[in-house]
Amino acid sequence: MVFSKFSLKNLLPLLAENVVLNHQARMRMTIFSRVMIAQSTLIMIIIAISIFAVGKLRLVSELNTRAVTVDARCVGEEKVLLKSFLDEMRNAEEYFLMRDLSFRDACRTNREDFSKAVAEIGKVIGSKSEKALLSQVVALHGRYMEQSDLMDFGRNGSEETRSRLGDQIVGKIRDMIRMRQEAASQKMAEARDNAASAARVMFWLALWGIAGALVMAFINARGISRPLRGLAREMRAIGRGEFYRSARVEGPAEIIQLAKSFNRMAEELEHLDRLKADFTAHVSHELRTPLTAIREGTALLLEGISGPLTKSQQEILEVVRNHSQRLFQSISSMLDLSKMEAEMMDYEFTMCDLQALIAKSIEAVDLIARKRDITFNCRVKETIPMFEADEHRVRQVFDNLLSNALKFSPSGAEIRVEAFPIENANRGPVAVEIRISDKGPGIPCEEINNIFKHFYQSRNQHTKSRQGTGLGLAIARHIVEAHRGRIWAESKIGCGSTFHVVLPIEAKMSPAVPKPLTHALGAANG
Repeated sequence: MVFSKFSLKNLLPLLAENVVLNHQARMRMTIFSRVMIAQSTLIMIIIAISIFAVGKLRLVSELNTRAVTVDARCVGEEKVLLKSFLDEMRNAEEYFLMRDLSFRDACRTNREDFSKAVAEIGKVIGSKSEKALLSQVVALHGRYMEQSDLMDFGRNGSEETRSRLGDQIVGKIRDMIRMRQEAASQKMAEARDNAASAARVMFWLALWGIAGALVMAFINARGISRPLRGLAREMRAIGRGEFYRSARVEGPAEIIQLAKSFNRMAEELEHLDRLKADFTAHVSHELRTPLTAIREGTALLLEGISGPLTKSQQEILEVVRNHSQRLFQSISSMLDLSKMEAEMMDYEFTMCDLQALIAKSIEAVDLIARKRDITFNCRVKETIPMFEADEHRVRQVFDNLLSNALKFSPSGAEIRVEAFPIENANRGPVAVEIRISDKGPGIPCEEINNIFKHFYQSRNQHTKSRQGTGLGLAIARHIVEAHRGRIWAESKIGCGSTFHVVLPIEAKMSPAVPKPLTHALGAANG
């Protein structure tokens, strides 16, 4: 009993280790090895089925050949034997009656044919019963010849004895014919059974062979396609800018090697992306100080601190101030984005009035809108409660969205701004949604998910009048996500775009937008 416990205790880990090693060995197999094993197995199944089929067909062929060459020949000789004896009896009796020598000669010919048939039958038959019958026929025929001596006209025998012997010989020959015919029928039935059995076995072998081949093909295809799908999924994530991803797949050796190369590529891309962000932040910081000095100096010159300026000098300084202001805003945006991506941006959450925030953002761009004869259609629900947010950063989101709407809307167009609460049946208002719609050229559907990436600009927007840094929407996305909200766009070519912003009422207390909010939002969109 102690030995059995010891054996089981040590055997189970060994079996588990063996299973793991076999699985690992199978996973380390190359694609070439998998294909060769699958093809070799299929070829072996086909060869086995072919060998079995050839063997069965050969057996059936042998049985049919024996039935045709042996049994048919034997039956034919036995019929010749029967005919020869019957002719011999008739010719002998006619000779005894009529004493015609032609009947005697015919009777002798019949006896010779009988002897030849006996000799041929003796060469063909092999069973003891048939040999015994043939011996009896020969013995009875000898006695019949004694009873029908042609030299004394059958006087030494009697007609009754000859008739009795003739009946016995005919009966024995017919028994031989029947026995041989039964043997031939038995061989034909055996051949038929073998053919049916072979067809049945070949059907099941083919069926199981096809099923096995399909299962093996499925296993091999799945073992190759699953890791490839995993790699494709990780590649799509890399395409979205998620360079921290790492592919962990199991499969053939080539795919594992491909996954390792992919992981090294992802590490290099992450490193390059980090260097790019650090470089952008460093350069932006270094440019900000001298740019501030340029702005301040330009302002002092325009105020006349250093003396009066001519009109042309003032115009030049105005151009310098405008461009320096634009450059300062671009650098500030890059610094803000670098901080947001590094999760170093500080937010000051306070209770905010959404209607006031939207009004201030519209007021900031109203002068530009009037110059282009663009109007704002603002509809803000009065039931929107105060919500928790960083007022300055939320204003920055609205400013970016309204600036984009102005930039891409044609003269005389209308920009719609809508805001309404999203309510939960049990908790009341849980979030607010803001929609900003323009009448611009629209965004292609294949680019709708890329416009929130930094430095990305749609190909529909590459005109001199619509130039920008491509950072506004990226900054807006970071700010909204920092408030645990959502931002997305809907667009149709030639019909304008609509940007949706969803912000929770309690940003600090809600780790994410609750699920009931999604349903409420869907109902509102509908």
